[in-house]
Amino acid sequence: MPISVSSRWNGASNMTNTTSQATRGGDGLGALIGAKIFIVGAGSGVGRAIASMAAARGAKVALAGRSRDKLDATAATLSGAVLGTYALDVTDRAQVEAALAEHGPYDHIVTTAADLTFGPFTGLTDAQIEGMLASKFWGPINLGRAADKHLAPQGSLLFFSGLAAYRQGPGSSIVGVVNIALESLAAALAIELKPKRVNVISPGVVDAGSWSSMGEDERTAFFADVAGGLPVGRVGEVEDEAHAALAVMENGFINGTVVNVDGGGRVA
Repeated sequence: MPISVSSRWNGASNMTNTTSQATRGGDGLGALIGAKIFIVGAGSGVGRAIASMAAARGAKVALAGRSRDKLDATAATLSGAVLGTYALDVTDRAQVEAALAEHGPYDHIVTTAADLTFGPFTGLTDAQIEGMLASKFWGPINLGRAADKHLAPQGSLLFFSGLAAYRQGPGSSIVGVVNIALESLAAALAIELKPKRVNVISPGVVDAGSWSSMGEDERTAFFADVAGGLPVGRVGEVEDEAHAALAVMENGFINGTVVNVDGGGRVA
């Protein structure tokens, strides 16, 4: 039975050299030149910012996510840096394997995908909980499985968790659970997949599309309240998280680690 991965290729993907400077250590200058990066969640937000920054540093990127239109919009801004675009369900292991196989092995695999619902624990539906587990846990599991075959020996796998793993509050019960579980998974995979590296970025509150369900006034007030309690005095931008992601990819000695990019949220 054929695998229903929807992909597009733009001709930039004929490169077969997967040995980027990032695999050799050093000072990080030019570490992503020629690197191939597979990004899940590239249609918007932090994923799109990672694709843009990586392409600007000389990497070739494959863009994956649920929305074909969003992926195409990202690809349109990156010219010849795009290896291909993949409209897929990251919870489907066969689709993930097929997408990575087309132009792998990759130097780096990144996922920012998340389908999170904040709300009282007793009010969450099975569908909402399953959606959080699917995007934030089963997706990374499938990418970890695929990384065994489709990630270069000195490559890296990068997940995104979140501040709710450490700073719980009303309405964040399952969000916190999936985040801390993801960090535990990464630590185990750093050992089992060695010498491949596995790391996690843990963002704080970031001004991104994940808050679009709020009205504009409510969102503005929420960001102002959060910013007032942070040492840096502001909420995050997608570029803050993307910059950290590139730093982790570029540094071949960061492994099995959670990098907190939250404006001081853990200590505030």
